[in-house]
Amino acid sequence: MAGNVCAEEVNNTNVDTVTPVKSVNVEVNYEYTGDNAKVMPDFYIYSGEDKIEYNKELINSNSYVLTFNDTFSKEYNITAMTAGYVSQSQIILSDSIIFNLKASDAYKLGYDVTADADKILDFKTADDILVITSAGVPKYNSRTSEDAVEAIYNYQYKYGQSIPYNNVLMLRQTAVDNIDFAFIVKRGNELKAVIYEKASKTPVYVGTISENMTRVQWNNYFNSLSGENAWAFASLTNAWVAGASNIILQEAAFHGHVCEGTLGGYSIVQALLKYYSPVGASDYYDILGVPGGSDDDAVIYFLDATPGKIGDVGINMRLNGYIGFNTTSTGVSENMIGFIRWGASSGTLIIMEYNKSKITALFEKETGINPKSGSLEELKYNTWWVKNIKNNPEKMADIIYEFDNLTRAQYFELIGDGKTVEARGLDLDYILYLNLPKATRNSASGLDISLSDKQIEQIGVDATNLAISIFKNQKGIDITKDMVDLSVLTSAGYVYLGSSDTVLARNGINKVLGATLTSATLLPIHTPAYKPLWFAYVLRSPDSDILDTVFIKYNPDGTFFVGEFNGSNVADVGINSINNSATVKALSSKFAIDESFFGVQSIGNVWMSHPEFDQLLSFLFHSHACPGVQPGFFITDFIQENFPLGENESYKYIGSSIYCKDDSLIYLLGISPGMGDYFLQKLPGNETDSTYADGAKDEGVLIVWDSNLNIGRAVIITYTSAKLKKVAVNTQDANRHVQIQTYLDIYAKKDNSLVISKPTVESNEEKWITYEQYLELTSGSKDLNALSYLKGLPSVSKEDLLNSMKNNSESNSNSNTNTNSNSDSNANENSHSSANVNNVGVSSNYNNMPQSSSYDVGNSNDVLGSDSEVSEDEGKSYEVSKKSPAKSINPDYMPYVVIVILIVGILVGAGYMKHRK
Repeated sequence: MAGNVCAEEVNNTNVDTVTPVKSVNVEVNYEYTGDNAKVMPDFYIYSGEDKIEYNKELINSNSYVLTFNDTFSKEYNITAMTAGYVSQSQIILSDSIIFNLKASDAYKLGYDVTADADKILDFKTADDILVITSAGVPKYNSRTSEDAVEAIYNYQYKYGQSIPYNNVLMLRQTAVDNIDFAFIVKRGNELKAVIYEKASKTPVYVGTISENMTRVQWNNYFNSLSGENAWAFASLTNAWVAGASNIILQEAAFHGHVCEGTLGGYSIVQALLKYYSPVGASDYYDILGVPGGSDDDAVIYFLDATPGKIGDVGINMRLNGYIGFNTTSTGVSENMIGFIRWGASSGTLIIMEYNKSKITALFEKETGINPKSGSLEELKYNTWWVKNIKNNPEKMADIIYEFDNLTRAQYFELIGDGKTVEARGLDLDYILYLNLPKATRNSASGLDISLSDKQIEQIGVDATNLAISIFKNQKGIDITKDMVDLSVLTSAGYVYLGSSDTVLARNGINKVLGATLTSATLLPIHTPAYKPLWFAYVLRSPDSDILDTVFIKYNPDGTFFVGEFNGSNVADVGINSINNSATVKALSSKFAIDESFFGVQSIGNVWMSHPEFDQLLSFLFHSHACPGVQPGFFITDFIQENFPLGENESYKYIGSSIYCKDDSLIYLLGISPGMGDYFLQKLPGNETDSTYADGAKDEGVLIVWDSNLNIGRAVIITYTSAKLKKVAVNTQDANRHVQIQTYLDIYAKKDNSLVISKPTVESNEEKWITYEQYLELTSGSKDLNALSYLKGLPSVSKEDLLNSMKNNSESNSNSNTNTNSNSDSNANENSHSSANVNNVGVSSNYNNMPQSSSYDVGNSNDVLGSDSEVSEDEGKSYEVSKKSPAKSINPDYMPYVVIVILIVGILVGAGYMKHRK
């Protein structure tokens, strides 16, 4: 009979098996309805423990059809996710599902203040908009507050119009700092701001923030704010309007404000890279600084020369590093910086400065304004700086000395060798004694790339679209906007293309993918300014260790290099790949080239584990992830919990054992060489071996300084590393990854079978100290290290110390005939040019500790032994460095110092705009 087919005939017929397809209509409603047109949700679908792949089709602004192969599971679970919103899950019981996503507390805060600022300022009528915020690391309802910034990115003041990604500046703050917002609009020559403080949704100030405001307006502005970020908001805003480059604004946000030090440091770096750029691919810089001036932070930022990397080990390349202590007794000024450009076997030594007195005199001659008269004058001074460095920044920097043929032995004399040679630092007497030949400056290359902002942004767009097509064509993966499991790691924003910075390439990525730093989907890795521009698109899967990656580098001729591995442009850089030495070698040389692979794979693999936002920022600042960074997380928490800051108090830290963790301390504790509250005294390992706990290290000395009383509470911070079981892995990269993951679990209070004992932090030798003793501590204590000096001080109670100071003051009062009066009506003003707003006492010159390096510069690509590479969080062996003699204050003169401090505090204390905590 026609149409009848028996079973046997069917079995013998060539018929393709058809897999049933299931479709689900999903509607996602956001608590803030404006987000429906701005962001796209991401979804997970699971059948039991199995993740189901699906296709997503957009129907309208908040409706989607998800299609997937039906496995006839009894139950499918679907989860809807969007950055800033609380994820929700449902069982698929019908063909239609509705999600009503609720915003996180921090997201609500950010969205509500942005909407309120829009009502006041009317964003849509502005020529341009700038946002400056301390949100991100500071805690809001016990969680980091990055969602508040995410809300600012998402807010649409007009359909399809949001604040440009690069126009949101995040200040470097600590977990215990206040959450403040400043929204500024520009209309012609008018600058108007609305400012919110302490996570309040009610503004504390609405009005002008222009440098052209009157004195009365300035005082109204300043008195309306609590003071902590008043100068930050004003200096950044006016530099922005004056045309400061995006990268200068980014560095100033890291430092905390704009001042002549940040601009001078930028000028110095530009001159360095023009006249003494790296010659070979493996060349690196060691920076010899004099902490206390903002230029030190600028150099650290632009060259990725962080203190924590001066002791970095475990990778087959040498990274830029920073050392610095007070060597002014040898003839240098605090605005001088030395650069050692080390090649294969010899070095070039350049000493540069921005001459404050000369530049200030030039400004006064041209404008008739004294920048030291007050904050309004300094804002005008900053604007003058910005305009002068736009086209020729190096003209603001002076090259004082240029020497060549620095030998290996001389190199170690300057930075120390960590074994027997003590560091001299920027010792001008010794440097001139060497009688080195004059170095030859670089010849002009004739190739000056200058790209517009639009062109830079388009590079980000083009690279991203290229990566999307590669994932689709080679892996069949559809990359869509706002994916939670795709992140872009990039050098964009740190590096230059000729004379053009690349910050706006991040905008291009954001436009295509909706990626942001605060959603952990756009991760700029700290990179020296002279390195290539590259992008790594990494894709994780929640049920796999695979980290599929596309690597793209921008070539100077406008083309792209695309990494290739085993015939594919998509390579796995996850744990399985980095556990194979041959694979690591191939990926480093052919895929993620130009020394970028280590940062890409280490941070990419950490990102897979969803670390806390502040931890991720620390890894990014350090330029890679390693277990050596992680002790800083535990130490920072210990300090903030056990030594919380009160009014007029700030942290000072003297490092004794210097390694990667110092970078996380700098980032999370709000300290830095440029702020004058982070000092380096790199001691030999046996001198940091603790006597307080077995196997512990005395990491350094913490001082909680009271600027009002001019005394401090000093303690030794002791850290004991966790004890971990050994894991059978094949490479140091894999072993490092296992350690990182274990420490992440410990910090998150998750069980981990590798943990034998957890890390501990404790404080010892608590002493109350005077200003003179503070100088001794920060100067190396006259041939003693800070640890031994503190141990030798007598224990005196706070009350007894204050009484002693009072009695000394009274006994000498008859000889104190100095009277001071202030005729300046601008009582809220002072100069911020030095950028060191936490100066102790009356001295701005700190006697900082020198460091030493344990690297063999004979071969900059030497790979260290496995013990060093694996145990980055253990103490290293360092040599005591030479110390500049502290200028001791006679105890008989202390009463005069105290009186002067009190007078200065009354006159200008209120004007300290940026009180770093």
